[in-house]
Amino acid sequence: MAEVLDKKKIRQVFRKVQEHRQIEQLIRKFSSNKDDIRIKALNQANLSTCQNVLELGCAFGSFTEALKDRLHPEAKITGLDIVAEYKPFFLEACKRAGYVGNFSSSGINPIKKIPAGTFDLVICSFALYFFIDLIPEIARVLKPSGTFITITHSRHNMKELIALTKTILKKNKLLKGNELLPIEIILRQFSSENGATLLCPHFRRIQQIDFTNSLIFRTGETESFLEYYQFKRPFFLTGTSTIKNEILNQLRFELQKIATTSQIIEMCKDDSIFICCEPLT
Repeated sequence: MAEVLDKKKIRQVFRKVQEHRQIEQLIRKFSSNKDDIRIKALNQANLSTCQNVLELGCAFGSFTEALKDRLHPEAKITGLDIVAEYKPFFLEACKRAGYVGNFSSSGINPIKKIPAGTFDLVICSFALYFFIDLIPEIARVLKPSGTFITITHSRHNMKELIALTKTILKKNKLLKGNELLPIEIILRQFSSENGATLLCPHFRRIQQIDFTNSLIFRTGETESFLEYYQFKRPFFLTGTSTIKNEILNQLRFELQKIATTSQIIEMCKDDSIFICCEPLT
């Protein structure tokens, strides 16, 4: 079970574009911190001269859309992802932002073929942990004056849900000892806690901004919590396909007990922003 999900499995999760968008809206609705982390990230830098922009793991373009009125008027934005279904949504996001857009579903590896010093700005939100080996390439394709802005989770993100899932899996003899769930391995790849260390060899200046947040579900909102879990389920329950529904039913029962006792279900949703300048190539 403790394997990092491969590209095929990642596609299976994220190709449900409408569900992904609904989950993003759900997170905003139940967040204790009502600030938009992408807006907060972009407010840290003057991007008015940026003309050539790259978004990695762009999905449907939420980060790109937040660039509206921030770039050079003739800016062009390229989005790279592994999910082809995102293309029309990303291009629409570019249009709403007011910039020319281009999308490729060939994954992130094509960055290796991009000439050095191509981009003024590279952005990436909640995806870098899938391709941390490409951090040197990100620095390489940036201009000397370029900026890399990335947003990622804390290693403690969803710790309550992870702990509850592991308890249920161990009770069903589907998890051994200190075995990690796939989601734990993914979070440990690039997080608030190790992000600066991983970026430091490739950028001279790095600013980290922590974003404290929780998802809070009150009595009667258990199903919304389960909707969030359902979308993320392949990151939690890989390897237990034969009894996934049974695990989900047990989780629902445990959540209802918590909601009845404490009136709320609170889950850590801490994230961090990294602003990286002066790439070292």
